[in-house]
Amino acid sequence: MIRKLCCHIVLWLEEGWCWSKSIREIYRKYHNISIGYGTYGGAFDLRKIPSGTVFGRYCSIAADVWVFNGNHPKEYFSLHPLFYNPALGHAKRDMITRNMLYIGNDVWIGANAIILPGVTKIGDGAIIGAGSVVTKNIAPYQIVAGNPAKVINMRFKEEQQNRLIKLQWWDLEKDSLTLQQEFLEKNLININE
Repeated sequence: MIRKLCCHIVLWLEEGWCWSKSIREIYRKYHNISIGYGTYGGAFDLRKIPSGTVFGRYCSIAADVWVFNGNHPKEYFSLHPLFYNPALGHAKRDMITRNMLYIGNDVWIGANAIILPGVTKIGDGAIIGAGSVVTKNIAPYQIVAGNPAKVINMRFKEEQQNRLIKLQWWDLEKDSLTLQQEFLEKNLININE
């Protein structure tokens, strides 16, 4: 109860989940989850986001997004965690190989998406449709959906993607970013002319 109250006070003082540096430091230090500035939503769900996950800046993560970083070891005589998970008191060490997942900047992951253990990278600007099951890495600016998730479109043409990556607008803090919005929009639009 006190922990929850302290969290609410910190979030109020630091303008909420999107901007709180203290909450990000707690997740990094105590949970080994790195959450970039401006990222919000399901990225903060400790039941569904495992240790070792890295979120870039300005990501939109919907509710009920699940990230899995390991599978039951199929080569054992049993699939039960008693034999490979030390949390159950028998195994001396974790016997599962766990992947780290790096999620780029400005990524949008829709509600109820599932990211499976073979996935190690989701590129900048990617979109994962709601309810998708992601089984492999996603390149920058790809839009994927389905089960298994397949590329259904690209957000931008290659020249626009390259320009956005070169601009690295996500490195700006919110006040600077809002001041640069018109420039960024023109910089992207002018490529089509």
